[in-house]
Amino acid sequence: MFKFMPPVMTVRCYAVDGIMIDTGIYSKHRRVLKFADEQSIRKAIITHHHEDHTGSASALVDAGFTVLASPASATKMARGFKYKLYHQLVWGKAPTVQVDCLDDIIETDHYQFKVIPAPGHCDDQVVFFEANEGWLFSGDAFLADKIKLFRGDEDFAKTVESLKRLVTLEFEHLFCAHRPVMEQGKQALQNKLNYLIELEGQTRYLHQKGYSIKAISQQLLGNEDSLRTLLTRGDMSKQNVIRSILFGSIPREEGKL
Repeated sequence: MFKFMPPVMTVRCYAVDGIMIDTGIYSKHRRVLKFADEQSIRKAIITHHHEDHTGSASALVDAGFTVLASPASATKMARGFKYKLYHQLVWGKAPTVQVDCLDDIIETDHYQFKVIPAPGHCDDQVVFFEANEGWLFSGDAFLADKIKLFRGDEDFAKTVESLKRLVTLEFEHLFCAHRPVMEQGKQALQNKLNYLIELEGQTRYLHQKGYSIKAISQQLLGNEDSLRTLLTRGDMSKQNVIRSILFGSIPREEGKL
């Protein structure tokens, strides 16, 4: 998690037919540049602006690579965005960078990727779908089939709506940036959707009975990790899942820190 601790989450960028999908964290930009050269990358495409997906984008641009993102992501990447302390300690900052905007379709020599909006984890998230191969590059739309933690700005309702649209696609391989599912990827995404729908029903039932957010969270998701709560100052928590179900997300302050 922190530099003096073993890693708790792997961050992946993928290479396919001259395209790199996401760019990893800035502290690994030399490794990313080497990977780009080894894989004969011509351009990189971004799923969303978070620093673990865009950290090495500036290094790629400086090295002469084209980087493409949605208009919303490109704006955030150029302007910069607020970092909480734990973001800086875990992932580091993503340097500001000017990138080009994605078209609706990304074509390579052999494949065609449809760009599909998938807000929820953040408002600017997109995923990349290759219908002929049954590939879905999902950014952070999946993460796990049973999500028990939200950042403060994650939107539960938008997450559910995005998942409902994504499970209508025909795909087998789910290329998550953190936990890929190489077989039965669509079922994994459907499992997550089913879990969230059930969690919402249970949450609203307990809320109607007068339970507090904390009590609902404890009953349905278990106790908070006190160290995580301390280190993130409550920004990464189980209670945020319940709060987002009942009251929506907490908008994250815009602008460069």
